[in-house]
Amino acid sequence: MSERVVRRGSGLLVVALLLLAACAKNGSPGPSPDAAAAGPLRTGDPAPDFEIADLHGAPVKLSGLAGRVRLVDFWATWCAPCRNEIPMLNDLHRQYEASGLSILALSDEEPEIVQEFATETGMAYTNLVRASDVADRYGVLGLPTAFLVDREGKIVETFFGEKPRAELEKRIRALLGLDPAA
Repeated sequence: MSERVVRRGSGLLVVALLLLAACAKNGSPGPSPDAAAAGPLRTGDPAPDFEIADLHGAPVKLSGLAGRVRLVDFWATWCAPCRNEIPMLNDLHRQYEASGLSILALSDEEPEIVQEFATETGMAYTNLVRASDVADRYGVLGLPTAFLVDREGKIVETFFGEKPRAELEKRIRALLGLDPAA
């Protein structure tokens, strides 16, 4: 192999390592070994149960919401796409909560940080904090990632990145027994 090829390959490796280091400094250390080993959950899998505190310290258990359609949304205050989704999720929460939708926003950040952010942005749905163990069990590798869970507790859809409102709302309406086309 020529010296030129070796230098070019070494240069690319250095650039890749610098990019990884930059992500870690921005609060995104990358997936834990547990998340990488678990892999993403699939459609039809039972949603792993969890019990985690909300912003007021009250425990919220996924199975405690059985019989409701649940959107389990992994996010962070520093995540731009996550921030972009807040108005849409607020709208969906207000429109469908009475029909049986629960939106659970899970962050691995401290309660004080999430509480301040939620107040500033007017987040109307349930926020759960210190959720890194739950994210590992769900195999979350990036943010935002969301799992749509039916009334029986099965995952029916997984969204990686920003969620397209029309598609998400159509799925929610169908699971709630509402006309998906309306």
